[in-house]
Amino acid sequence: MEVTTIIGIVVAVIIILVGLRMVLRKPNDAAPSLESELHINEDCKQPVIPRHVRDQLRTDRESQEQVRVEPNLTALDSVEVADEKQQKIEDVAAESNVVQSTELEHAAITQQTEKTETVASTESATESVKALDVQTEPTTQANDSAKAVVSQDKEEAFQFNANVETAEIKEFDEESSILDVHLNEQQKYDDESVLSTAETIIALNVYPNPRKALSGDKTLKMLLKYGLRFGELSCFHRYENPEEESHLLFSVLRVTDNGPDGFDLETLSTEQVQGLAFFLALPHSDVQKGFDTMVSIAGLIAREIDGTVYDENNLEFTPQLKEHWRHKAIDYRSGHDA
Repeated sequence: MEVTTIIGIVVAVIIILVGLRMVLRKPNDAAPSLESELHINEDCKQPVIPRHVRDQLRTDRESQEQVRVEPNLTALDSVEVADEKQQKIEDVAAESNVVQSTELEHAAITQQTEKTETVASTESATESVKALDVQTEPTTQANDSAKAVVSQDKEEAFQFNANVETAEIKEFDEESSILDVHLNEQQKYDDESVLSTAETIIALNVYPNPRKALSGDKTLKMLLKYGLRFGELSCFHRYENPEEESHLLFSVLRVTDNGPDGFDLETLSTEQVQGLAFFLALPHSDVQKGFDTMVSIAGLIAREIDGTVYDENNLEFTPQLKEHWRHKAIDYRSGHDA
């Protein structure tokens, strides 16, 4: 191998080692120099601080803030309060020592006085015992009399006072104008009612096909659907104005085994209705309208329950029977007026 080749290899190895050392060596921290010149920004006229200097200044400022301790006023107050409490405790202890010393002196004096008084007390004890025996008798008598007075007062407090007058409950026999007006209006309404003055009726019966009973709920819904309202004589009534009790047109009863009967709203929901009995009371002030309305609603209900309308003779209500009963109702009115 030539010498030049060996020298080249040695130089290359040295260069590699130097490069590795420079790469692996830890860089020295660049310490800013305060003596270096400041660069001023011409736009904002502020000094330009290098980036590595900014980081160092920021860390110095944070360390100073962490080291700095603000004075705590609450701690000072607590110290003062603790000092005051300690001073009060010492004052109380001093006062208690003074009180104890005075009590000891007083106890010593009382012991001496008790020794001198024991002799005198023994002599007077016998005399006091005799006096107590004499005094116990009147005191027991006084206690017994006091108990008797208290018990008597209690009995008098709970005793019924016979002088108190008892209140008498009187029935209202006088006349009331408001009540009289109400009763008079009701009596006048009952007297002028079509049902109270009825001389005869024209009846129609509605039965379901086949003869099956209707439920009470369904019957009630149908009657209310066609404008009938529950009223006097336990009947459902149809008025000229369904919204109010104006002029009565016709009424409806339920059909039972014993014939037509009134409705009981409390038990209707649990009962079965075999049929409905429509009736028009005569004389009637507007008999034509009342008869036509009754026939119309009876037909609508019969169609809804898949039933049939019958006259009062239990004949199927055909158009011929309809005209017959219609003329009979009108003629009855004319004959009554004549």
